[in-house]
Amino acid sequence: MVEMRNSALMAHEEDLQTRGLVDWLRAHTSFLKPLHRYDGELRLEEDTRGGGKYRLELDREDVTDLYHGFDEEFRRREDRSIGTRFEPLRVRYEGDERERTMYLVTDFSRLTRSSKNREWYEALREWTGSEEEG
Repeated sequence: MVEMRNSALMAHEEDLQTRGLVDWLRAHTSFLKPLHRYDGELRLEEDTRGGGKYRLELDREDVTDLYHGFDEEFRRREDRSIGTRFEPLRVRYEGDERERTMYLVTDFSRLTRSSKNREWYEALREWTGSEEEG
């Protein structure tokens, strides 16, 4: 079992669909963070305990799709680096009795505008047993 822990920025698909001009400006200002709603910690471990304002626990079988890169919701133009420094990690999962989509930016560095999304994508693929490359 791979165990990982990093800071992470997260937004659900509906957060990106309702973004406004202020959100766009923040994402394009030097040293500010990419589009997100939640700022916290992402953990991949066998058993989790603890609390916080927002908590989401997923089992392997909850994850329906993993993708590392930009798509129709989180587009390159959403960030001032236009995709040259990081790409979002998209996770689709079953939650609230429907499929939901979240976007993550892990261990984001404001200075280099880089993330550890590639490492998280690979770890999550291994964790879920996914064979598809994205």
